[in-house]
Amino acid sequence: MFEFETLLAFGVGAGLVGLAPLVRRLGGEQLSDSMSASGKSLAKRGIKMGVVVAGVATSAAQTVARGAAEAAESFNDLVAEAKAELRDSGEDQPSSVGESEATEGASTEVCLD
Repeated sequence: MFEFETLLAFGVGAGLVGLAPLVRRLGGEQLSDSMSASGKSLAKRGIKMGVVVAGVATSAAQTVARGAAEAAESFNDLVAEAKAELRDSGEDQPSSVGESEATEGASTEVCLD
């Protein structure tokens, strides 16, 4: 909703500024000056809100990016530690269960229903 208000304020303000010269030519100098001043004010307000929204969005995106980078770094550290432990223990497989123990008593059953 905040973005809609920003666009609306900017659009109305820009419209008033754009119409001001036309109103001046039609003979409404005082109205033209008033429209121009109001339009500039609304357009600036819309731009200011846009700048604030962009700053907040950028800050939030940077926070998320930092969190993701920290999570990735932690995961990479865990992988490196696991590889080092495997290398130090001389294991070739990630589990310490031998193949004969893993297949002992196992049966393959296919169900064709």
